[in-house]
Amino acid sequence: MWASVQTVRGCPKHCSFCSVWKTDGQEPRQRSVDAVVHEVVELRRLGFRFIALADDNFYPVTLEDLEQASRRADQGRMNELKAMRAERFELMEKLAKLPSDMNFFTQITMEAAEDPEFLNAMRKARIKGALVGVESVTAEGLKDVYKGFNLHGEELVQRLRQFKEHGIHVLGSFIFGLPSDRAETFNATAALALKADVTFAQFVMLTPFPGTVDFAKWELGESKKKDAEAVDGIPITRHWLIPQARRPKVYTPHPTLSADEIRERTQGVWDQFYSLSHVWRRSRAVKSLKNRIGFVLCSKLYRQMYANTGIATDSARHAKSERMARLLAKPCRRLFIAKPMPDLQVPA
Repeated sequence: MWASVQTVRGCPKHCSFCSVWKTDGQEPRQRSVDAVVHEVVELRRLGFRFIALADDNFYPVTLEDLEQASRRADQGRMNELKAMRAERFELMEKLAKLPSDMNFFTQITMEAAEDPEFLNAMRKARIKGALVGVESVTAEGLKDVYKGFNLHGEELVQRLRQFKEHGIHVLGSFIFGLPSDRAETFNATAALALKADVTFAQFVMLTPFPGTVDFAKWELGESKKKDAEAVDGIPITRHWLIPQARRPKVYTPHPTLSADEIRERTQGVWDQFYSLSHVWRRSRAVKSLKNRIGFVLCSKLYRQMYANTGIATDSARHAKSERMARLLAKPCRRLFIAKPMPDLQVPA
């Protein structure tokens, strides 16, 4: 359905759950604009018209970064940031010159919503969707993951709506199982996602990936236990070695919620957000009846792939979800494929 191209590597943030800044560094490095555009053109020649710009942060220079650099006596850093920002705009300008049937999707931090010039350039480049890491709807949750630069409450709703007002559909990403989460957090998250009118959403359970701040804290805590948890003799802190069918869904202990409660409440939020009535209401984002039906199919496919197969512990339900995902994928794919354009030239 999609092809992917990476345009920048590295992220200046330091979110506790994220491995990107550990593996790829905190200094963003951009590929040359021409190299990216040539690769995109080659993919369109092959028939791909939907391209994921597979960056962990498509917005590596924020307005806040520029403001801070402007206060330095040495303007060297300011010049570097301006050059990086100019390259982003140059890339989007060239993407805008590609065939009009092409659409792009990326990942971005919420700070981009403060930058209407950048959002307008994204719209012209037909970057029609972006995964935005919301993570938590509470101030306490954002503090848990070292993401204090995000907003919460009504300010968060307005910030997310800014993307859609500029023609960019949001795939909001939320994390459950944070230390500050309580039973009421789940319904509050579902309500905010609906109120903010995000087009898609994913609700994931906190997973301690190796190398992250969260993993280091968890591993240290487990090492101090006399009866550290293990599955078939494999320590839980090496969960990637545990066979998929036996692997737990929730790893880190929570101060007030059981693992089953986190899993069941997370599943409930998926069910609520992707109920047929809510999905059909969101399908107004597209115009024709055919496209609205396609939107419903894609929404149901996304839910099957990530909610049921990712959360369900029952093997029968897991297998049923996989079969349903395969059935949904066939008609969905027809919405994405396009006739190859072997003679397409790189824009001047």
